[in-house]
Amino acid sequence: MRTVIVESIRQLGRCRSFDPWPLKRAAARRPSSRVGRICTVLAAMALTGCSIHPLVDDVSPIPTEAIVAAARCELRLGLVHQVEVWFADEDPPVTGFDPNTIGNAANLARMKKRFPKVKESHWDDYMDIAIAYEWSFDITETNHADAGVGFRLPTLNPVGAFDLTAGGNANATRQAKRTFKNQDKFSTLLTQDWWNFCNDVDRSIEHFPNTPADRPPFQPQPVRPVYPITGTIGLARAVTSFLKIAVQDGALDTFTDELTFTTTFDGKVGGAITLAPVPKEFRLVNATTNLAGSRLDIHKVKVSMAFPKARVTQKSEKQKVDELLKDVVGGYELNSQWRAAYTLCVIDARSREDDFKNLRLDPPEVSCLASTDAFYPRGNGRTNSLLLGRRSERFEERVNYEQQKQRTKALLQGRPDVSPGSPPVPEDPAGSKPRP
Repeated sequence: MRTVIVESIRQLGRCRSFDPWPLKRAAARRPSSRVGRICTVLAAMALTGCSIHPLVDDVSPIPTEAIVAAARCELRLGLVHQVEVWFADEDPPVTGFDPNTIGNAANLARMKKRFPKVKESHWDDYMDIAIAYEWSFDITETNHADAGVGFRLPTLNPVGAFDLTAGGNANATRQAKRTFKNQDKFSTLLTQDWWNFCNDVDRSIEHFPNTPADRPPFQPQPVRPVYPITGTIGLARAVTSFLKIAVQDGALDTFTDELTFTTTFDGKVGGAITLAPVPKEFRLVNATTNLAGSRLDIHKVKVSMAFPKARVTQKSEKQKVDELLKDVVGGYELNSQWRAAYTLCVIDARSREDDFKNLRLDPPEVSCLASTDAFYPRGNGRTNSLLLGRRSERFEERVNYEQQKQRTKALLQGRPDVSPGSPPVPEDPAGSKPRP
């Protein structure tokens, strides 16, 4: 009997399937049926303390994919509100257009045609703002289980008793971390497709609702103090703050927000039973069991928003002196997705330095250049270099591209004798010349 109990506890510590039947079979060989009931209760209590892969979905009211979708729709709600303000600020005010779908290129073009006084460059810049998210779900679960039993055999000569005890305990810790990133642009969020998605229109039968409302308009998830990441987390306010600061003199062109939510769950249960000894019979007289479990959930959301280029008001005194140089007039016009991802990388690297109390050999502003280049081009390939975003290198980049294109074509046609300089140099409509 003692061996069976200890082996069962050992299996619990390894998170294997805990089988109560050996305990019941062992108890069945004893005269008292109460032993079987006690062992069954111990096994059932031990079953509650073991989970193999801790997940957010185990305790949260909504799954991971729904958490992300609800947060993006909440940010979109703040953006729609800000577009309504922009409509009212125009002279004359913009009417007849839906702020939910103004990001569509055709709708934006119709608005510019109908209201020619709108600041066209401003609308283009704002529609090109990129948003980068980084999500981190870090879960640590700890379980403890212990049990003990005591047996007694009364003796007649000498008068007394023989006591036998057995016990065991198990401690298990499991950790799971889930990290992922995604991106949005203002122009794509303000479309009919995203309106349908956030309002749960034409979605899969397996979808989790993005809004608690039964019908449009969209409403964000309610505040959930017990598990905050599953409710409204303030992204609507974050995007409006970014846009309101961006219109000020000397304003910012990038914005980052880092949100951390910590939730702790604790639970304990224990029990004990004492039975009167029976003369001349070896039997169970007491049993105890204790179970304890805790779970620590740390959720982080990092949001980065960036314009496609540095704002003119952000130019330093040195940049103002160097205005004759093409590459610094108003800053590089970079891919907004690249800028958002780069800013997020820098913030993440700084957070890691703070966590580990250790500085990198290269600062994050330098190391993040190469890592971001691996995923997004810096420029647009039309007005500047696609790879580096410099206007002065655009013409040279086009020449190299045409040469590579001609070499590839020659190889496919079986003409390996084409020299690298043979393709004609394309004319640059902007009038710039390759650097000497």
